[in-house]
Amino acid sequence: MSLHLHVLNQVFDLQQKINAGKDAASYERNFKRLFSLFEEEGYIIQNPLHEVYSESRTDCEASVIGSPAARMKICSVLKPIIYQKTAAQLQLVQKAVVMVEKI
Repeated sequence: MSLHLHVLNQVFDLQQKINAGKDAASYERNFKRLFSLFEEEGYIIQNPLHEVYSESRTDCEASVIGSPAARMKICSVLKPIIYQKTAAQLQLVQKAVVMVEKI
């Protein structure tokens, strides 16, 4: 079965659970399967939530909540960091979009 069909089946299953009013824990299996499918295709998805943030960080685009400070942490992630593994090298294909606040 193709990657697209696996993904579509997982999305459909998630939609059915949402429509049936299932609790959030029931979705975990679907999310793990979806991430696993993408990892099989060479994608590495990273969630930088709660990590320390600095302006020198090249894998995130940040919006600051409040006033900038010397020490900041990631408090919300709108998009994850995504790498693709090709021929034994990692390539950044998407920077994370994050919200940061002072620690």
